[in-house]
Amino acid sequence: MALDTLGVIKRFFSLSSYNLTFQLIILNLIILFLGLIFLSYFNFNLIQNNKFIDDRDQSIKINLSNIAKYLENTSILRVPIFQYDYRCRYLEDIDTYKENCIVADKTNPIELSEPELEKFTTEQFIFQNYGDKDFETSIYNENWIKIADSSNLFLSTDVEEINLLDSNENSVNFNNFFENIYINNFNLINNYILANKFNKNLDKNVHEIILIINTIKDKKIITKTFKDENDDIIRILTSPIIQDNKVYGVVLIKYKLIINNIELAKQSLNFFNFFLLFILVTILLSYIFLRSLIVPLRQLTNITVLERDKTNKKKLIYPLRSDEIGILSKQIQLMSNELKSQINQLEKFSSDVAHELKNPLTAIKSSIELLTNKNISEKNRSILINNFNKDIDRMNKLISDISHFSKTIAEIEIENFELVNMNNFLKEYFSENLTNKKNIRIFLKTDNNINLVLLNKDKLLQVMLNLIDNSISIAENNSDILITSNKKNEHFVEIKIYDQGKGIDLKDKNKIFDRFYTDRTNDRDQHSGLGLSISYEIINSFNGLIELTESDNLDFRGACFLIKLPLKSNDNHKRIQS
Repeated sequence: MALDTLGVIKRFFSLSSYNLTFQLIILNLIILFLGLIFLSYFNFNLIQNNKFIDDRDQSIKINLSNIAKYLENTSILRVPIFQYDYRCRYLEDIDTYKENCIVADKTNPIELSEPELEKFTTEQFIFQNYGDKDFETSIYNENWIKIADSSNLFLSTDVEEINLLDSNENSVNFNNFFENIYINNFNLINNYILANKFNKNLDKNVHEIILIINTIKDKKIITKTFKDENDDIIRILTSPIIQDNKVYGVVLIKYKLIINNIELAKQSLNFFNFFLLFILVTILLSYIFLRSLIVPLRQLTNITVLERDKTNKKKLIYPLRSDEIGILSKQIQLMSNELKSQINQLEKFSSDVAHELKNPLTAIKSSIELLTNKNISEKNRSILINNFNKDIDRMNKLISDISHFSKTIAEIEIENFELVNMNNFLKEYFSENLTNKKNIRIFLKTDNNINLVLLNKDKLLQVMLNLIDNSISIAENNSDILITSNKKNEHFVEIKIYDQGKGIDLKDKNKIFDRFYTDRTNDRDQHSGLGLSISYEIINSFNGLIELTESDNLDFRGACFLIKLPLKSNDNHKRIQS
C-alpha cells in the first residue's frame, strides 16, 4: 500500500507528466520562491548585522560627554544676587559695571552667589547646537530643576508660503510610490525584529527626577532602556556636570532607541530591485529558450505524424540545429530513412521471393501436367520425375535460405556489439587450415597493429565463412586461399580474401550482392544467391564496406573480396558507454 501511494505521488509530482510550458512555469515559480527565501534571509541578516543603533548610541554618548564637558568649563558661574542693571549679569562684566553703571552714593556693593550652573548660557548652548537633533537634551541643576530643554525651544522663525493650487493630487510618481511603500514596510519589519531583540533586556520605567537624583548621588553616567506609555523603546542617558568634585547639574539625553533606518531600507530596496530585474530577465530568457525548444519539437512531432499518416506528398523539412535537438532531428530523419529503406527492401524481398518460388512451382506444375499425359514415354516420364524432384529440392533450399536470411536480418538489429581486435579474431579462427573436400589450404597474413573494431563476432565469422565457402566452391582442388588484414589508415582496417579460382567478372561487382543473384552455371540449384546479400547486410550493420575488387596479388589471380571496417579506440568506446 505504501509503495503504491509513493508511486502515485511520484507520478503526480513528476514534471515530465506535464507539457514544457507548464514545466517552465513551475521551474520559474520554484526559482521565484527560492529567490524570495534568499531575499528574506538577506534582509534578516542585513537587519541583524546592521550597526545603525550601536553607531547612533555611540554618537549620542559622545554628544553627552561633549555637553557635560562644555558646561563644566563655561557655564558654572558666580552670578550677582541682586542686579541694578541686567547688563551686569556675568561675573566677567564686573569691571564694565563699575565703569558704566552709576551706583547711588556707592552704598550698594555687588553680591555674588556661589558657583552654579548658569541658565542663560546653558540654554543658549543647547539652542544653538542641539535643537535640531533626533534626541531630546535636558539640563538639570543641582536642585533637580530643569533649566534647559531642547524640545521646548523655538528653532526657527522662518515663514514659508505654499500655494495650495500648485499641488496636483492626481499626479502620482509610481517609482516614488513604490519606494515609499517598500521603505515603510521594511521599517515595520526592521522595527519589529529589533523590538523583539531589545524586549529581553528592558529596565523598569522610572521618572527622570529619580535618574537625576541617582546621577548626582553616584557621580557617574547612567543608562536606562525601557518602554514608555506609547509602547516605544526609550533610552535615557544621564551624565553629571562636575567641577572640583562637586556636581552642579546633570545632562539628560532621551531618544527613541528604534527609529526608521532609511539608509538600510534603501540598501534592501536596491537589492530587491536587482532581484526583480533578475526574475524578469530569467522569465524572458526562459520564454525565449522555451520557444527555441517547443517550435522544433512541435515541428518534429508534426513530421512524425505526417510520416505515420502518409498523407504528406511534399518533402519534409527537418529542423537544422547544432544542439541536442538538431542531433535528435538528424537521428529521427536517419531512423525514418532507414525504416523506409527497410520497408522498400521488404517489399523488394517479397517480390524477389515470390519470383524465385514461382519458377520451380511453374516447372512443377508443367511436370505434373505432362505426367498426367498417358502418351508420354517411360524415358520422358523418368526425366520429368527427376526434374520434379530437383525443383522440389530447389524450393526446399530456397525456403531454408529465405528463412535463414530473414532470421539473420532480424538478428542484425538486436545483436550486441563489442570491441574486437581484428588480428586476434582472424588468428583465433583461421590460423589453422579448415578441412574441406577439395584440400584447399587457407593462409593468414596480418600486420602487427592493434586494430579494434566495434562489431558482433558471430556475424563477422558468418561473413568470413560464407566468402571462404564461395571461394572453395569455385576453386580448383589443392589450391590456396589467402586472408590478409592491414590497417589502411587511422580510420579503417582492410581485410582481403583471395582465391586461385577462375574469378568473377568485375562488371558484375554490383550485381553479386543482389538477392537471389548467381552467375553459376554448375550447381545452380545448390545456391540460392542469398549468401553474398546476407554478408552485405551484416557488414553494412558494422558501418563497413564489402566489395569485389581486382586482385593485387600475382599468386592469387582469382576473386578478391575487400572488407573495410571502421576502427575504434578503446578510450572513445568507454566514454561513449559511460
